[in-house]
Amino acid sequence: MDFCKFPKNLKEVVPRNLKLKGVRRRLGMMMGMMILGGMMMLWKYHKSCLSSDKIIYFYGFTKDPNTLKYMVVMDCANKGNLRGNLMRVIKKKWSQKLYMLYEIISGLNNIHEQNLIHCDFHDGNILDHNYEDNDKIYVSDLGLCRPVKSFLKEHSIYGVLPFMAPEVLRGKSYTPASDIYSFSMIMWEFTSGIPPFNDKAHDIQLSLSICKGERPEIIEDTPQCYVDLMKRCWDEDSLNRPSSKEVLSIIENWIFRSSDKKIKDINEELKYNIMEFINAPIGHNNNLSNESHPQAYNTSRLLGFTSKELNEILESKDSPDLDDCIVLLGV
Repeated sequence: MDFCKFPKNLKEVVPRNLKLKGVRRRLGMMMGMMILGGMMMLWKYHKSCLSSDKIIYFYGFTKDPNTLKYMVVMDCANKGNLRGNLMRVIKKKWSQKLYMLYEIISGLNNIHEQNLIHCDFHDGNILDHNYEDNDKIYVSDLGLCRPVKSFLKEHSIYGVLPFMAPEVLRGKSYTPASDIYSFSMIMWEFTSGIPPFNDKAHDIQLSLSICKGERPEIIEDTPQCYVDLMKRCWDEDSLNRPSSKEVLSIIENWIFRSSDKKIKDINEELKYNIMEFINAPIGHNNNLSNESHPQAYNTSRLLGFTSKELNEILESKDSPDLDDCIVLLGV
């Protein structure tokens, strides 16, 4: 059991300003029941996925006796989250990057096989534990968005904007396909070394652009088969996106069939794809800025606009300029 430093094993389930102390007794009891219900649901989600070694191990809950905040106790990942390791990941060989992606999609597929949806899948919820110079990747925070969403008003949007599928931004329910969209952004990070849309404000303007089809710039020298899969995963139509099982199978073939002694028996398309990875240079992002826009937010938050406002602009009959729409709505 690797606990590293104890404080790093704790993650708050509820917003920082949510406390039961000082609240009127009845309201406090109601909120306490909501939190407890959310915690029990979180435990249920994790329990169903504990058989997977791609999901961070979850021990249970604790409560700070001084602040009365509830916290989750789980295994420690000594390298932190994926976002903090992107510059290290980008310098790895394609064989190493593909295996890290394989572990990520394996975890997501395990979640989907349990008829669950992550709903908050982004680089901050992917954890990296390095042991003897090998990276072990884990999916974390399964279901943590659900207790939070119970506090949201209708049409509110909560999450990390660049990782949210266009249909989710427009107010539709999360689906396994929306998780796959989020995975496509992680695929892109493995070619760029920076978070998607890091140089833009994460506001209604970006949301409109995403809903109208804007995606991150394809990085030069990325193997074409990788680009093709990534584009399928971020397809505007959720029905066109592959399942986690299909993505897992594709990446699995790229990794394990390349070391197959009977490579001559592999079909020509797969053989060509494998050679693309073997011959591809180590990724770089010389044409992209590492500087984050001051209004780029890479943690889950309540967005400053609603899906209703977004749809009103997108469904405008006259389809005026996006900036004009924003002014008209007073956003």
